[in-house]
Amino acid sequence: MKRSIFPVKKSSMKSWTEIFRKPGPVTFQSFKTGTVIINRRGTINPNHPRIHDLEDGELEVPVMAHWIHHEEFGDYLIDAGLDASYCKDPRGNVRGLFAGFLADEFHQNENQSIAFHLKKNQVKLKGVFLSHLHSDHMAGVRELPKNIPYVVGKGEKYPEYKPFLYGNYLKGVNLHEVDFSTVEPIHPLGPSADLLGDGSLWAVLTPGHTRGHMSFVVNGLEGPVLLTADACFIREGLELGVASSDYTWNVKMAQQSLDKILKFLKEHPEVKVVCGHEDPLND
Repeated sequence: MKRSIFPVKKSSMKSWTEIFRKPGPVTFQSFKTGTVIINRRGTINPNHPRIHDLEDGELEVPVMAHWIHHEEFGDYLIDAGLDASYCKDPRGNVRGLFAGFLADEFHQNENQSIAFHLKKNQVKLKGVFLSHLHSDHMAGVRELPKNIPYVVGKGEKYPEYKPFLYGNYLKGVNLHEVDFSTVEPIHPLGPSADLLGDGSLWAVLTPGHTRGHMSFVVNGLEGPVLLTADACFIREGLELGVASSDYTWNVKMAQQSLDKILKFLKEHPEVKVVCGHEDPLND
């Protein structure tokens, strides 16, 4: 799959306090595109020193996509949620020899796919920023335009395991990568990329869940919002200060990324935080 570097201008702003003094003309809205069944012990590391006798069990959590509207630059998505195939098939047309017992189980109602939400809100997409390349964050790409940029963190792996397990989520898509080595770190989150060039939308490198995982800061007129994506799956993990384990590429790095997020939120209590698998309208 062809990849190119997503152009990011170097920002002159040196701190989040300075950035938040200059909000941009952006609005933020979340779309629930279905739910997925996950394991509680996977979202919170049971071996972390703060955890004692973590009760196991299945959780049904929302699968979200987030619409960013910029008055000048147009409409963007952060993550793509699920396409309409999940309404009829709990595995979303995932194929392969192991699909029957390795693919995640999803639930989706009618009129809940990402394409439905975009049509309902008359969204004209200019690009999609993907926090990482797991199916619950990118499956919706299958019903989105292919002639727009799809952007991931540099080094993010695309997990297709033909003939064992595959979904063809990115067929026809050319990926663009944010190279965080070319941007300045902003304390305490570290390397932070000014995606639109005006300080209104930032990508933050938060590796651990995956190699190139990104979280996002929306700096709009209604106040700043941090979208953790899967740097923190659920609100309970945020409250405990404990990152994920089972669904995670590097547990140590995942905890380091969450620690950065917690420090950021302590220093900037005005920031609203939305975890990777929570619906901000209902949670």
